[in-house]
Amino acid sequence: MNELCILQDDVPPFPNEIAFRIIEEELGRPLETVFSRITSTTIAAASLGQVYKATLRETGEDVAIKVLRPGIEPIIYRDLFLFRTLASFLNGISLQKLGCNAELIVDEFGEKLLEELDYTLEARNIVDFLENFKDDPTVKIPRVYEKLSGSRVLVMEWIDGIRCTNPQAIKDSGIDINGFLTVGVSAALRQLLEFGLFHGDPHPGNIFAMRDGRIAYVDFGNVAVLSQQNKQILIDAVVHAVNEDYTEMANDFTRLGFLAKGTDVSPIVPALEAIWQNSAGKGLSDFNFRSVTAQFNELVYNYPIRIPERFSLVIRSLLTQEGICFTLKPDFKFLEVAYPYVAKRLLTDPNPALRERLIQVLFKDGVFQWKRLENLIVLAKDNVTKMSNAVQTNKTQTQSKLDLTDTIKDGARLFLVDAGIRRQLLLALTEDSKLHIQELLDVYRLLEADVDVPSVALEVVRDLPNVARDFVLSWSQSVLSDR
Repeated sequence: MNELCILQDDVPPFPNEIAFRIIEEELGRPLETVFSRITSTTIAAASLGQVYKATLRETGEDVAIKVLRPGIEPIIYRDLFLFRTLASFLNGISLQKLGCNAELIVDEFGEKLLEELDYTLEARNIVDFLENFKDDPTVKIPRVYEKLSGSRVLVMEWIDGIRCTNPQAIKDSGIDINGFLTVGVSAALRQLLEFGLFHGDPHPGNIFAMRDGRIAYVDFGNVAVLSQQNKQILIDAVVHAVNEDYTEMANDFTRLGFLAKGTDVSPIVPALEAIWQNSAGKGLSDFNFRSVTAQFNELVYNYPIRIPERFSLVIRSLLTQEGICFTLKPDFKFLEVAYPYVAKRLLTDPNPALRERLIQVLFKDGVFQWKRLENLIVLAKDNVTKMSNAVQTNKTQTQSKLDLTDTIKDGARLFLVDAGIRRQLLLALTEDSKLHIQELLDVYRLLEADVDVPSVALEVVRDLPNVARDFVLSWSQSVLSDR
């Protein structure tokens, strides 16, 4: 494992003369006309390329120049051909043991590997990540200089941080480790559940800890995309895990492509229940992806499950980032950070689909879960507090309070417009033939310091014309459907 880690950024570099010639060919002009200074030694040298630090002559900005290793493409094509030829002899065993042919596995691997050889594609990936995190003061994505970049050369903003390959330096720098881990896990979950575009290779050499507590990513050659539908199903799976609905969790596997359509999921349900209860049943403190993945591997071999390529990247990405967390904090608990993010997302995300899932979480077997609502609020507030404390600079300030204005406004709209929701909420307040005033007060006390009641009330009043319109439309539709 230690030898393989060397391939991340410590491979013997190819000569500077060759690298500088490639840069000049891509620029179409001499180096000295663009850069006032460039390092004579590489900052990092990986299996596919190497990096130099330089200063732009025009602006004085420090940049990183990534150069593709010459002659690497024919070597990779040759090796992929050899792999695929070998795979053709293993198809029968692969179909029997894994449920798919070995050639397909090689094709998926090769497709992602070849994408990393095109720096033009990587530049576009960086632009997409910049757009996604533009309003997030806890994440740093380097700016890309597209006019200076090409298919073999990539010029990016220089990241002045500490690589996660040096966990001791991060600890010695005075960075708040707990805050940095919260920021990192939240950023990873945002990529996965919110943007659907995530870093596919977040090894320690590609992640930096900034001295102000932010997390920075580099090397965007390997990224993967999840569809809107897949993102929603993943959130469904989280909801089903919270509600301990293992049958629906098994159906989520079918919807995500782990199981072929029409597969009988009934034999898988007890196995999923055993894995989840064994992993999370003892509480958040005992959960980690290593143990879940190890148990899930057994499930893959015992049932007709095939892990789609995009989700193998998801699993690898989460395992790698969890590993980084363990090097910084050996007793790190993933769910203690992940659950607060999910809770905040369920409570504050404006997406209507998330509102529906919030309702699913709050109602179990038709009974309103008051304690679950309190826990969600406590966890969401915890996420906001930790994120606020993790990064505080003069230029950017993170959100310091849990903003539920839109959630309350939407809740009021649903209560007035949706007869089914109105009935459920009224039943929640009168369950067991009693008014649940105390539970309502407990929830209010949790939100008292965060919610500006007059402002929220004003927002609700302002929205009344739209609510009235929706109410009339809903009523007219119900009348027409009755006829």
